[in-house]
Amino acid sequence: MKIEKLPSGSYRVRKQINGKMIRVTFDHEPTETEILYALGKHIGDTSAPKDVLIFCNAAKQYVEMRRNVISPKTVKEYLEMPDRLSREFASMNIYSITANDVQAEVNRLAEKRAPKTVKNYSSFICSVIKAYRHDFVGKITLPQQEIVEPYIPTDDEVVRFLQYIKEERPKYYVLVVLSVYSLRRSEIMAITADDLEGNILHITKAKVENDKKEWIIKVNKTPKSRRDIEIPQDVADLIRENHYAFNYHPGDISKIINTACKTLDIPHFSLHKLRHYFATKLLEQNVDVMTIASLGGWSSPAMIYNRYGHAVEARKRSALDLIDNVIEGDL
Repeated sequence: MKIEKLPSGSYRVRKQINGKMIRVTFDHEPTETEILYALGKHIGDTSAPKDVLIFCNAAKQYVEMRRNVISPKTVKEYLEMPDRLSREFASMNIYSITANDVQAEVNRLAEKRAPKTVKNYSSFICSVIKAYRHDFVGKITLPQQEIVEPYIPTDDEVVRFLQYIKEERPKYYVLVVLSVYSLRRSEIMAITADDLEGNILHITKAKVENDKKEWIIKVNKTPKSRRDIEIPQDVADLIRENHYAFNYHPGDISKIINTACKTLDIPHFSLHKLRHYFATKLLEQNVDVMTIASLGGWSSPAMIYNRYGHAVEARKRSALDLIDNVIEGDL
């Protein structure tokens, strides 16, 4: 391996491996760890000693070993994670990383990312390390989860929004209606006329982007997310007429919603908020959480409690009011 300083002030490292010359350039004098990290990105870490494995490469190997058992979307997210870590941590030898090193990286992430995101990163980092070091114990302190009540559109806002889309952006109408019926965007994008039986819609798959930036169809990952719902006949007819529910670029959706909200002079909300509206509306109508979870494809009723606690608490208050009325009547 040869390291040389160039006239520009940069440093170039050259190393011949299996008859092929690998060259990497740095804007500063690199450490041995940085060199191994850079070379590893080119050659899959084959030049590193067996007791040296850069975290970035270990993470990508970890994902590749599990590619066939995790969803394409998760593969994409996991492969992007190492590149979002600090260069110092990503280039560390996985066999020398301590719990304190992980904690320091988690602290750095917490400065700019939401607690839930930090938790996901921490879990991924520890899982990667444990895959190579079974004795690793990482007791990491995470930032406290923020309790943020999601904005839920009102009945009037949803009605006006639907009417606007139907009249001004009709090709998005089916997408919006199915969102009100709790479907996820990825599920709607995968729906074709073959998924209909009368006006019963069989929800079994989703369209997601993989790590190669290709849109692919995958089977929904849990049995509870595979479900049947009854939809309006006119929406079913439109799906049959077009042969699909939505076949346009997903990036256009946010623009259409932004325009609609500004035109209607209503608070901005994302397409996913219509799924929140579905759950909240049913809770307000005293539909039990088991039924709501089944209709919406949530994995458990606990998710309803966790995400829509405001509506659950309102139901509790209503229930107690009923008891109060009974007691006061008896008195």
